[in-house]
Amino acid sequence: MLETLKPLYNKTLKPLALFLARLGLHPNHLTVAGVLFFAAAAVLCVYDYWKFSLLFVIAGGIFDGLDGVVARETGQSSVFGSILDSSCDRITEIVLLLGIMVYFLLETPVNNIGVILCFCAVSASLMVSYVKARCEGASVQCKGGILQRPERIILLSAGLLMGAHVMRWILGIIAVLGLFTSIQRLHEAAIYCRKQSPGSEN
Repeated sequence: MLETLKPLYNKTLKPLALFLARLGLHPNHLTVAGVLFFAAAAVLCVYDYWKFSLLFVIAGGIFDGLDGVVARETGQSSVFGSILDSSCDRITEIVLLLGIMVYFLLETPVNNIGVILCFCAVSASLMVSYVKARCEGASVQCKGGILQRPERIILLSAGLLMGAHVMRWILGIIAVLGLFTSIQRLHEAAIYCRKQSPGSEN
């Protein structure tokens, strides 16, 4: 849904990206830095500094966008850089949701619903990404879906801002819409495959 805003987002980041490039920073350095920001946010979630952790999530999101802009503007785009970026995108979500889940585990009594919803949310998120990756690996077009990564990060950020009680609802939303998005992408892939092989029974 927010993919249409990506060109504007990249244009906004371009001045900062060029500045970082002049400092000699490689796009892969920025990718890893983004992961570290999300890891710091996760640790803060464990200790109930949720609103403070949001600042690190925002910083991590900015660095996640900067790496691609720096790569394009400096001609340093590479296959490995793309693989690293996609892998780190998955890591950031897993780490952040892990921090939230540990928070729920440390509550007295243990917040079982929160823990279960964290597991469901991360599972749904990974399935959304897996379906896309599997399609791309098979050269099948698959770019749609109601809840892609930017939307998930925005929802999690809203939960960090509003607290644990609201976060449980948001995790439920991510789980349900993530599953729906996976089905959307599978449906899109099925349509694409049928168009490519109209005579196939599959």
